Amino acid sequence: MPLNHTLQQEPLCGCAELSRLNLDFRAYGTRFKLFPQSPLMSDYQEPEIVWISLPPTQIHPGPSDQRMYVVDAIDKHYYEHPFLPPYRGDRNALARPDANGHFDHLEVGTHQFEAAHMYGTLRWVLDIWETYFDRQIEWSFADHYERLELVPWLDWDNAHSGYGFIEMGYGRDDSGQKFPYNLNFDVLAHEFGHTLLYSVIGMPDDDKATAEFFAFHETASDLVAIVSLLHFNTVLDRLLNDTSGNLYSRNELNRVGEESNTRQIRMASNDKKMRHVPDPNTPLKDLSNKQIHDMSLPLTGALFDLLIEVFQHNLVDDGLIDEELDTLSRGLTEGDANEALVQSLFDEFYRQNPEGFKMALVHARDYLGQVLSLSWEFLSWDLDFPQVVQALFQADIELFSGHYKQEIAEVFDWREIAY
Repeated sequence: MPLNHTLQQEPLCGCAELSRLNLDFRAYGTRFKLFPQSPLMSDYQEPEIVWISLPPTQIHPGPSDQRMYVVDAIDKHYYEHPFLPPYRGDRNALARPDANGHFDHLEVGTHQFEAAHMYGTLRWVLDIWETYFDRQIEWSFADHYERLELVPWLDWDNAHSGYGFIEMGYGRDDSGQKFPYNLNFDVLAHEFGHTLLYSVIGMPDDDKATAEFFAFHETASDLVAIVSLLHFNTVLDRLLNDTSGNLYSRNELNRVGEESNTRQIRMASNDKKMRHVPDPNTPLKDLSNKQIHDMSLPLTGALFDLLIEVFQHNLVDDGLIDEELDTLSRGLTEGDANEALVQSLFDEFYRQNPEGFKMALVHARDYLGQVLSLSWEFLSWDLDFPQVVQALFQADIELFSGHYKQEIAEVFDWREIAY
């Protein structure tokens, strides 16, 4: 039964050598307007121009291309086995490009804009991760479907990805009003993460998938969303200006699936250890979806911690903060008496070289994107958490000569994830 899941940059840091990652498609690509975060958030009420890699001649009304296509269905029920793509029912008018083949002319609030927003987001996330993988990702469902079907709207309080499709329903804003997930970058990128992961590590045999496998999938999809989000320059700038680089403070980066200024689906930065969550060896049939999501939290937290640890490692290596602040900030807990002191010190250092902080974060982002993508190449669907950690060590050795092995060990030791 097919599985459904609900819900050219040159590094400037001197601490490790990154390969060049070219994500500048302005010379030949196609323009879309995307919201970096939910437009319900006060800082993100205007979409931004993003260029995806395909030239205008390769994107057709819908939008559609050789690998994915939008079906803006009317009154559709969400897919359930055995009902799967392609959708053949009624649909709204196609989103069409302008005279030059771009889609950034579409008006916010229209069906056509939402269709283009979903397509443009997922195409851009695919661009980002194929750059990290350094290859084209072949769909896990290629034996049955050539293209991924995208459904931007269902009257359903959820979103999911499945065998050959991704569908978006709605969340609710702070007043309880429906808000379409097709405008929420985090949710879109997370669901695409499931599609990406199945395509890289494979589909489980029959009904042999474990709770640990599904928990890993939730973590990996959260990280696909977080790393992708950090490719918006405005997000980098706003994040650093708001925190001065103190990324262990509560901030928009660690709020996964933000639905408003005050609500998110879950926190990437959390204090969960394996003792706090269901035993990964628990039979899948005995766990709820919430328990599987809870099981993923230590792994998600460890990988988010790794991003911040690498970022701070870079700050120290490049002389952007001192070792005293690095040590002090690592040991903080919420409500700690030193919180104000740590923040004031970050403020002072950040004022001296904000561009250096930004490059250190870009380096950490690309480090994590590269080690995650290579580590996933080493895994198969019958994985467990120790194998995930071992794959990260191996990827760090192959890509960076083990430069961050201490950081990897520390974050997983603290979370009580064995390896």
